[in-house]
Amino acid sequence: MCSSKGEPSQIKPYLLIMCAAFLWASSATASKYLFNTGMSPYFLVQYRVSFSALVIFGYLFFFERNSLKINGKDLWYFIALGAFGMGGVQVTYLFAISKIKVAMAILLQYLAPFFVAIYSYLFFKERMDRWKVLSILLAFVGCFFVVEAYSVSFLSLDKQGVIAGLLSAGFFSFYSLLGERLMRKYNPWTVLFYAFAFAALLFNIILPPKNLLLWRTEFRWWLTVVYIIFFGTIIPFGFFFMGIEHLRATRASIVATLEPISAGILSFIILGEVLTPWQVFGGFLVITAIIIIQSRREIDLEAPAYKKRDRPNQLSE
Repeated sequence: MCSSKGEPSQIKPYLLIMCAAFLWASSATASKYLFNTGMSPYFLVQYRVSFSALVIFGYLFFFERNSLKINGKDLWYFIALGAFGMGGVQVTYLFAISKIKVAMAILLQYLAPFFVAIYSYLFFKERMDRWKVLSILLAFVGCFFVVEAYSVSFLSLDKQGVIAGLLSAGFFSFYSLLGERLMRKYNPWTVLFYAFAFAALLFNIILPPKNLLLWRTEFRWWLTVVYIIFFGTIIPFGFFFMGIEHLRATRASIVATLEPISAGILSFIILGEVLTPWQVFGGFLVITAIIIIQSRREIDLEAPAYKKRDRPNQLSE
């Protein structure tokens, strides 16, 4: 699909990213369904990272074998990305979904860009202009309403779920920062494969590998697990990467904010989870803040001073 000038149409990448956001949201709803039937979030993480790593390895081995090659000096970066980044994100995110409403858990994880902005300001000396400060304030005010901290119902909210949601934002910040730097040197699928592979290695050391064998016999249960692996993980990541080939990653991230909106709608239709008007208002503030801070980050990345300062000299050449 091309424009009259021979450039790729901007409609297709936006549609791909919108599909990715919807599939990620549907995966969260499907995960909550499994948790409601008694499955442990830790087992689901083990399934998700293990089989995702195997499928992506198979694809790269047969079609893009060179993408499996990495510099040995970068191995520790990939181990950290997988074990602490991908592994940490997956377990805290799914644990949060198991304890609190799906849309609430996703919105808490979507605080990650603000943690990235604060970390980048403190350690990478990125600019912190008034728009970034405003977006951070909006995000945390939005979070205040999302978790209903203003209401007595907050006292009955599962605190472990809220903490896990906030931790998932922290782990995702780490994954984003390190993954972004690795992707300046490696194919995104290379980075994604090793992230899943080392996360799978960690979880299969901590948990018995026999968990990957038949856990329940219900066909619907297995169908849901397969859906999460393929349509909730591998395919949306593929759509997202195909989208950012023609769009800036910043714009792609903004479009991906459709995920919490989709999750709220799907969890209401399928699980009967209802967000109050104030929670919806809080979600609107968080999404608005994401659009502001990602737009400001795009401006920073275009600045010559930033490009000169932020070369990937942390990775081996």
